[in-house]
Amino acid sequence: MDAGSSDDLLKSVSRSFYLSMRFLPQPMREPISLGYLLARLTDTLADAPEIGKKKRMALLDEMRLVIQGKKDRLGDGVKKMAERIDRSGEKELLSRSDELIAWYRSVDQANRDHLSEVILTIIHGQVWDVRYFKGEGLTCCQSADDLLRYTYWVAGCVGEFWTKVGFTNLGERFAMPDNASDMLVSGRKLGQALQLINILRDLHEDIPNGRCYLPEDELRKAGWDVESELIPAEVEPVFANWLGVCRGFLDEADGYVRCVRSRRVRFCTKMPMILAEKTADRLEEAGVYEVMARKVKVPRSEVWKAMVKAGLF
Repeated sequence: MDAGSSDDLLKSVSRSFYLSMRFLPQPMREPISLGYLLARLTDTLADAPEIGKKKRMALLDEMRLVIQGKKDRLGDGVKKMAERIDRSGEKELLSRSDELIAWYRSVDQANRDHLSEVILTIIHGQVWDVRYFKGEGLTCCQSADDLLRYTYWVAGCVGEFWTKVGFTNLGERFAMPDNASDMLVSGRKLGQALQLINILRDLHEDIPNGRCYLPEDELRKAGWDVESELIPAEVEPVFANWLGVCRGFLDEADGYVRCVRSRRVRFCTKMPMILAEKTADRLEEAGVYEVMARKVKVPRSEVWKAMVKAGLF
């Protein structure tokens, strides 16, 4: 897949990601962009409401075998799925899955190892998600450990991937090697923070669909009796607690950004952090009653302000 085609595909599935990725140094940009597109592909396979759970599980397993090199390509099921999806970006992503796999196989071994590790971890988390949330009544994560483990599988591992790709491709231009261990930890927490923001923001959509990532033991302590409908008053203290956890992770990630030596990489790392902080502020201001009623989001004007702020950091 040539640079122009990959840029068009990135733009079609995430304009904000595309806006920041084009500033990455070229040696990092290819594996990071490819990793994002592969992750979006698996996410589409895992979440598509157009097909049943068994079919989604089969497609994820097929993707796992392809990434492991045990299968040459994805079968016709992916193309058929593309015909049933109306969302243009995801339709194109599915239609061009063979190109993405060919691109994955063309990258050098070190970057392919990083890609394989992160995509297989993400698939593991997505398979857990599809299996765990049965769609029969409301199901919640059992505990904080379950929630944190899930956020690692689908996002924390991405922070580690970003760090490994940076050191592999830029060396000391990315960061000093002595900082690598600490950066792997704070990078993981940054990824988890970004996923927690998504979880808290999407309560209005997930709970009506029988899915709640907030821990059941904390919700019970707040007054939920499991048999009844989950109401905002019961969610409020748990929501506030995890918003605090998210802010704590973002604070720790600030040290990560300060270790990054490349100004362009620093910009691309800081921008999603700023947007996450702004989203956290809006969620707190809106309050859990409004968050459970509608999607609270950062307006497009704030994205441009975040770009300026990240560039000045």
